[in-house]
Amino acid sequence: MFDPYLLAKLVHIFAISIMIGATLINGLIHGQAKTASPVEAAGLLRCVVLVNRLLMGPSLAVIVLTGFLLVHTLGYDLWSGWIATSVGTSLTLILAFVVGARVEHRMLDIAILAAAKADMRLPTNYQRVFLQAVPIGLLALILSLLTLALMIFKPF
Repeated sequence: MFDPYLLAKLVHIFAISIMIGATLINGLIHGQAKTASPVEAAGLLRCVVLVNRLLMGPSLAVIVLTGFLLVHTLGYDLWSGWIATSVGTSLTLILAFVVGARVEHRMLDIAILAAAKADMRLPTNYQRVFLQAVPIGLLALILSLLTLALMIFKPF
């Protein structure tokens, strides 16, 4: 028997898993890119941009859409308890995604320019921009895990 609620819940959980996985993958790739040659870094950062476009962005949209569907289906108040906190973390995740994508594109541009100049190492401004990306990625991971915990434990 087809149950739209259970399907929405499954898709919601799957999207959160993808979001957490994509965040971890991006962190690992960034760690490799910062010590790579400009050509290698450009290739790695293209992967990050691709992960964002194909996995992270769509998973964020699905999380929000299925979350609203689940709240509506169950008749919960969107602005109370753990649901309000989840809405806040989701909005912050979307902001982190938008800001983080801009920073990652800037890092990619720096690597591409250094590769085009046949530099052997990434320029010093790459490290500065990388240090801007680190707190954004950490925040996204923490918020993703917090959202998952809220969904599972419903503490308040």
